[in-house]
Amino acid sequence: MLVACANLSNLLLARGQTRRKEMAIRSTLGADRFRLIRQLTVESLVLAGCGGLLGVAFAYGVTQAVANTTAVSIPMLSSVSIDGLTLLFTLGVTILAGLLMGIVPALQFSQAREAEVINDSSRGSTEGKRSAALREGLVVGEVGLACVLLVAGGLLLRSFLSVLDVDLGFQPAGAVAWEVETNRSFDSLSERTAFYYEMLDRVEALPGVDAAGFTDTPPLGRNRSWGIRALGVEYAEGEAPSAFPRIVDWRYLQVMDIPLVAGRHFSVDDHSESPQVVVLNETAVETLFPGQDPIGQSIVTAGGEWEVIGVVGNVRHQSLEESSGLEMYLPMTQMGYYGSLVMVVRSPLTVGTLAGSVRSALQDADPMMPTGDFWTMESVVDRSVSPRRFTLILVAAFAGTALLLAALGIYAVLSFSVSQRIPEIGIRMALGESPATMLRRVVGRTMVLAGTGVAIGAAGSLAVSRVMQSLLYGIGSTDVPSFAAMALILLGVSAVAGFLPARRAATTDPIEALRVG
Repeated sequence: MLVACANLSNLLLARGQTRRKEMAIRSTLGADRFRLIRQLTVESLVLAGCGGLLGVAFAYGVTQAVANTTAVSIPMLSSVSIDGLTLLFTLGVTILAGLLMGIVPALQFSQAREAEVINDSSRGSTEGKRSAALREGLVVGEVGLACVLLVAGGLLLRSFLSVLDVDLGFQPAGAVAWEVETNRSFDSLSERTAFYYEMLDRVEALPGVDAAGFTDTPPLGRNRSWGIRALGVEYAEGEAPSAFPRIVDWRYLQVMDIPLVAGRHFSVDDHSESPQVVVLNETAVETLFPGQDPIGQSIVTAGGEWEVIGVVGNVRHQSLEESSGLEMYLPMTQMGYYGSLVMVVRSPLTVGTLAGSVRSALQDADPMMPTGDFWTMESVVDRSVSPRRFTLILVAAFAGTALLLAALGIYAVLSFSVSQRIPEIGIRMALGESPATMLRRVVGRTMVLAGTGVAIGAAGSLAVSRVMQSLLYGIGSTDVPSFAAMALILLGVSAVAGFLPARRAATTDPIEALRVG
């Protein structure tokens, strides 16, 4: 909003330049300064009000598009709408914007300096130095504000790419998950296990299915923890570690492509009659058995002793930004209690093709089982980064708008300056100044303004980036590539914006320019 106000103030200043004599005449005829300020401010408020009405109409469409988007997964996003409180806030912002963009021109042109106006407007054919300095100052401010937004957007983009580049610990591509819950009752754990294993066999027999496995909670799902300790190790009160438990079947770790670091995976021989076994992740091993071989060691958890038979890689469970923490995998054949299960199916087939055949296989196993709740593991990963993506999209949209407004502001100021200096340009070119020299002169002035704005904006960006440090991942708040890239973008856009009026100045016909003068 500040960039837009600065831009519009610049345009009003340029427009007001042609009304200086009008204001001087009104003052001569008795209009006091307050009356002139009121007139110019009301004109500004009318412009702001028209823009506000257009903005509200546009906002209705944008809000509906955002609420219905499937590109991000944000809780309650679909219920977002424009209400009365929002409209009141918009009204207040519109009035504030009208005052901000109108007060500078109003103060500039309401000064009753009739003689100075005549002198200022008669310096050859150049504009008044005070007005030119004010307009250029607003351009510098625009570029500075745009720089802050661009740096913020650049930092968020680099952070987002860092998040996407983390090692998940599993392979989401090609994995589809089904919520599996039956109302059947079972007399024993063995009978229950046999029912689910028969279901897996049906699914794995389907054409195009590579593998399938069960877990009670897949990665990036719910959060829970159980106490865990190494057998024979005494822990001080409150210092015993806890680990995230996953109850799985013997195929799950391979289906998810979770790398085996040491030992072995579960097998069909790990059943209710065999010794209780567990697989730990690397972080759990480092915590419970530092510097030791964990294979064959025992842990105490879930009310019993469990022998460590394998070590697997860490898996991002809570979010992509957070480390995995301690994790343990327990075989469902040895757990007497667990609720609904999630069946993960790995297949190269499309989801649409796979869903129908898996649904039929599940209904063959239990006709009463709901089979419509399924999702891809890639969508789970995508949903976990949705808040960060949404923030990135918003900031990028604001940064892009600010960049466009800053470019328009530079173009407007230089175009007005060139139009005011046509006679001077004609004299310079009549005295031998080449078009190339004139082009460099105008573009050089552009780069001076843009460079000053970038320098000021970089200083402001340092303060803003420290505030948003909590939103960043994998990069620092003073990330040099982000600052450098945004500065180059701003300078490049500024050069393009300044080139158009510069080319106009360079192609000016000296005879026509002198005739205008």
